[in-house]
Amino acid sequence: MATRTWMSSLGCALAGLALCGGLAANAAEAPPSGSTEVWAYLNGLQAPERLKVLEQQAAKEGRLTLYGALGIDRADVLIKFFNARYPGIKVDFVRLREPELVERVNTEARARRVGGDLAISSVDWLELIKGALGGYEPTTWKQFDPAFVFGGAKEGWTAIAYEVLPATIAWRTDRVKSDQAPRTLAQVADPKWKGRVGTTSHLEALTAGLIRALGEDVAMPLLDKLAALNNRLYPSIASLADGLAQGEIDLAWNMGAHRPVRLKSQGAPIDYVMQDPLLGQGITVSVLDGGKHSYAAALFMEVLTQAETLEAIDRAEGGRLFGNTQGKYQIELASLPRLTILQAITPQRFEELGRYTEAKFLRGR
Repeated sequence: MATRTWMSSLGCALAGLALCGGLAANAAEAPPSGSTEVWAYLNGLQAPERLKVLEQQAAKEGRLTLYGALGIDRADVLIKFFNARYPGIKVDFVRLREPELVERVNTEARARRVGGDLAISSVDWLELIKGALGGYEPTTWKQFDPAFVFGGAKEGWTAIAYEVLPATIAWRTDRVKSDQAPRTLAQVADPKWKGRVGTTSHLEALTAGLIRALGEDVAMPLLDKLAALNNRLYPSIASLADGLAQGEIDLAWNMGAHRPVRLKSQGAPIDYVMQDPLLGQGITVSVLDGGKHSYAAALFMEVLTQAETLEAIDRAEGGRLFGNTQGKYQIELASLPRLTILQAITPQRFEELGRYTEAKFLRGR
């Protein structure tokens, strides 16, 4: 979809955020940005009054800093969505890989020198960063399927999976015939694919997800067979997709559906199927505790989690699942009964799975 088209659609879609007159919220009573009282103050306001306060205070702040474990192209899309509604608020994006984001937000939180205001991460990393997150529940909180929301105001931290990336198996159609392409991970594990496949290097979440979906007795032997394929490992889904598009590998597995959808729409010789068992990576948005631009961060979270925004994202680029139950999307959750959303992993479990995957997929090669 052309940029002008979906930006126009978004402008109309987000009209629901515009506030009617007659509200008497007094922005001067709002606690200062970065204070511990901000989230409780905002959570205590009714939706119309809260949005008015957010607009007033965010306009005064005039900017926010977004820490994101996502590609620059994707961040640009989200920022343009926000600025379509609030052009006067500048968004500074700091691109970080997941381990870098974890280290940065935790280090800044401990030092009480928080440089970011908002974080986009993923569900499986939440246990490692939740201590640095703020307890803000946006007005959309109760609109989401319970599987898409994490933490809560009472717990002192929150996160919403504004989108879920279902995993696919994708292949080059000039090298792999459609009727020969694997449809399940068990078929990917066939030794005939050895040296021809690739996936991401973030295998802890995959391992935990397969154990949750299949049980440890089935999942671990399957992972052993997958590890024996001499996979080419990529640091991100974006680089995995690039590797497939450039012919570095013939087949990719555990790749978010949005990437092969985009490649195929651009005419690349790529096809794909939803992976079986189907795992989903939840991409989360959270405010950071102690940020200098708390109101702008909360406003960004409000905009990003609106059903109208998610519908516009879906129209702009498919291959995603959305949990705001007030929207209508290309792929409905009800059509995917076997979906397993990857869950948060405790630090201890993360380290344990990290040692396992390193031994199997890196040192075992």
